[in-house]
Amino acid sequence: MGAAVRTDDHDRRQRGENPSPLEPMDILVVDDDVEAAKAIAKALTTLGHVCRTAASGEEALALIAERRPDVVVSDWEMSGMTGAELCKRARATGAANGDAFYMYFILVTGRGDREHRLAGMEAGADDFQSKPVDLDELEARLVSAARVVALHRKLAEQTAQLRRESRRLYVAARTDALTGVHNRLALRDELAQMYARATRYDHRYALGICDVDLFKAYNDTFGHVAGDHALCAVADAIRTTVRASDAIYRYGGEEFVILFPEQTLAQAALAMERVRLAVERLKIPAPGGGVLTVSAGVAEVDPQADRSPEEWLARADAALYGAKADGRNRVETLSSSSS
Repeated sequence: MGAAVRTDDHDRRQRGENPSPLEPMDILVVDDDVEAAKAIAKALTTLGHVCRTAASGEEALALIAERRPDVVVSDWEMSGMTGAELCKRARATGAANGDAFYMYFILVTGRGDREHRLAGMEAGADDFQSKPVDLDELEARLVSAARVVALHRKLAEQTAQLRRESRRLYVAARTDALTGVHNRLALRDELAQMYARATRYDHRYALGICDVDLFKAYNDTFGHVAGDHALCAVADAIRTTVRASDAIYRYGGEEFVILFPEQTLAQAALAMERVRLAVERLKIPAPGGGVLTVSAGVAEVDPQADRSPEEWLARADAALYGAKADGRNRVETLSSSSS
């Protein structure tokens, strides 16, 4: 960098005169002249900043990857990687890693021609510092740097907050407010995805539909509050019975759908039987005596026969209807060949 810092500026800061109005920033000073880099870093430290130094572009990239600084002050003319090349590579690495915060880049140069400055800007530089480095001039440039860094940090925080809120709303829109399982909207989306994978890659998927038996009579007898408690208990029983990879949806008022990835019709039927027993063991009193139970229908997707996910779902629904017709509190299956 040549003469690193004008000594009158440096001495004035050391005596405590004209203290910097800036908030402390993390600054990386890069120069293959080690003593020049140390002098710049020492001067910036007197302004209250935290400074590190690097003697080459490669070392600077490693330090940036380790802890991204707010500002990089780099000499342009260095052996090996130039300051402009360092800036370009640092920008590219930050973009590839999805870096949310902005790094302000100041190139120190003894040239002031338009083409030279334009090349630096095309490499991603934000500002230029003339040689020899004048501390007052550099401090003024750091004022701009602080504003830009603060603005980008605020924008990044707002963006992250918006993403979190968007994700929260997305999940809420696909979650049943009463039971906490997925809702019908989520089922529509995920059923289509599973059907597409099954038909394209010949994966095995099955689904089951279970319906709380005589639930209208239960509501009429015990009231809707008790009915809501019963539905939550049924949902919890299903959740604790099926695998973590299985997905549970509230399909209708008292109907639940369970998707069984990579399970055959027989395997899914056994899983639904475990669900049926789990609900029965809740021993929720039913109107007219006995306990609350569920009936269930199970179907496996058939890529050769099912023309849509709705046909797959309809076969499970038909199996459920058969279970109801055969006396309730039972599990029925329906293959595509028998539909």
